[in-house]
Formats: sequence, structure tokens, C-alpha cells
Amino acid sequence: MKRLLTIGFCFALAIAVFGQLPTSLAPSYLPAVGKTLNYRLLLNGEVQAEMAGVVGFAHFAATVEIEQKWQKSGDNLRCDLTVKGGTLRVFSSVGEQTQKIGWTQITFITTTTGEVIDLIGGGARSFDELVANFDLMATALATLVVPFPKGGVKVGDGWQGAHQLGPTITLTTIQLVEQPNTLPIHLQPIKIRLRYLLPIDALIDPLFRAQTNFTARYSAESEVIFSVTEGRTVSATGTIKLEVGGKVPTPTTPNQETSPEQKQQPEGSSSERENEQGQNQPQEQAPTTTPPPTVAPTFQLKVDAKFDLVQAH
Repeated sequence: MKRLLTIGFCFALAIAVFGQLPTSLAPSYLPAVGKTLNYRLLLNGEVQAEMAGVVGFAHFAATVEIEQKWQKSGDNLRCDLTVKGGTLRVFSSVGEQTQKIGWTQITFITTTTGEVIDLIGGGARSFDELVANFDLMATALATLVVPFPKGGVKVGDGWQGAHQLGPTITLTTIQLVEQPNTLPIHLQPIKIRLRYLLPIDALIDPLFRAQTNFTARYSAESEVIFSVTEGRTVSATGTIKLEVGGKVPTPTTPNQETSPEQKQQPEGSSSERENEQGQNQPQEQAPTTTPPPTVAPTFQLKVDAKFDLVQAH
């Protein structure tokens, strides 16, 4: 009898505990408003570059410190993402190079459920800074800013989200895979799979794109652990691919113009007297030659990288 009572008590306790688990969850970023979240991004991958038929390869590894802040912005939210620093190591046929990753920041205006409706900042004073901004943007959309449906989700659901980045719309497909039991249940953790394509060239000046045939695409696949209770990403892992192509812009040669001194000769100058003396003599003219058109070299860049995003303490 005692054994039956014990079994019955355990069974009732299990029903009470698991019966409290919500069948539908409503993820949003409201619980994270006013908080500063710190993450460490670990990257490693391969770079393939080709220019004018010459191909080069390199491997790289990077550690990046990222800070995320959520704030209210009217009916929406403001997400400030800042790269606080980091280290990049590149290994190629010419040896190993190490450099520091500098400070950079971008800001997303999002709905409370994580759909980006505006992008602030992202400007750059150099090519390296521009690349850093794009890297931060691509990483964030794969890990830290996930669009959720307003009506809630449950395990097995799949949906699409849209991010508005200036004139560009980025579509994201997402599936809620499971509620992992490796984290405390009070965090309401969910595991999602995410995939998106970011056409970076749409964010570049149209004139520059036309002059260089510039194309650039970021694509990412990731698995994200998200805490519904805290409204934040706990961790993430995945892959990012970048493909860039175009032609190197060549400087135009300015037309040679006659100098004012050559246009206006003073009266009685030596050149005028020579012209008067040689009026009856045939003048020889140098043949004019048209320089061949300069063909701009093309370039291609491909980056395949794996990443892990973890909390930094």
C-alpha cells in the first residue's frame, strides 16, 4: 500500500509540474528592456580571394566582445549593438597576422517581437570599418535579433519574419525545434533554427554598384537558445557565408587641355613670327593615337565561417 501511495504521489507531482509547462509561448524582447547584455563571439573559417585570375586562400580565427542594450522607443524598441573589441588572427601562405578589432556600433529599431523596422548608423570611414559593420549586422540577425510572431509559438511551429534595413527587406525562416531541458525551467528556454539571406549590395550606393558591378550576399544558418522569461538570446551556434564580387574601379585620365599661355600669345612673340615665316611651308602634324581602353580587373571574395555565441561574464 505504501508503495502504491508513493507511486501515486510521484505521478501526481509529475502531472502538476509538467502540467504547468505552457503549450504556447509568447517570446518578446520587452523583458530585456533597460538591461545590458554581454556576449563573446567565436569565429573561425576560410577566405578565398581572386583578383585578375590570381587566387589566394587564408584561414582565420576571431574573438569578438559584443554588448547589447534594449531600450523603449515609443511603441517600439531600440537595440544598440556595440563591438567592444576583439582579436583577429589570419593564417596564409605569407605567414600569420594578428590585429585588434576596433570599436563599432549599429542600432536597430524593432518591434517588441524582434522584427527590424529601421537601421540607424552603419556608416563607415574606411573599408575595414564598413566590413566590420556588415559583420556585426549579419551576426546580429543570425543570433541576437530574432523575429517572433505576435500570436505566440509552440514546439514544431515554423514561420517567416521580415527585417526592414533601409530600402532592403531581409526574409528569415524560423522553426521552433524544442524546449531544451538543459536549462532551468523558469527561464522558459526554447531552441529555434534560423535561416536568412542578406543582400548587402542593396545597402551600397547605387552609383558605386553600377560602376563596379558590385554584388554581395550574406547567408546564415543558426541554432539559437532563447529565454522567453528574460527576453534574450542565451547562446547560438551556426554558419555564415559571404560572397562578394565586382570589378576594381579604375581612375579616369583627365583630358589634356591647352594652357592659357598656349591659347593667348603676346603680339610679336617668337611663335607668331615663326608662323609668318612658315606660312608657305607645309606643316607636319604628329599622328594622333587613341589609347586602348583599360579593362578593369575583376575580383571575387568568398568567406565560409562557423561561429559560437556565448554569454560573457
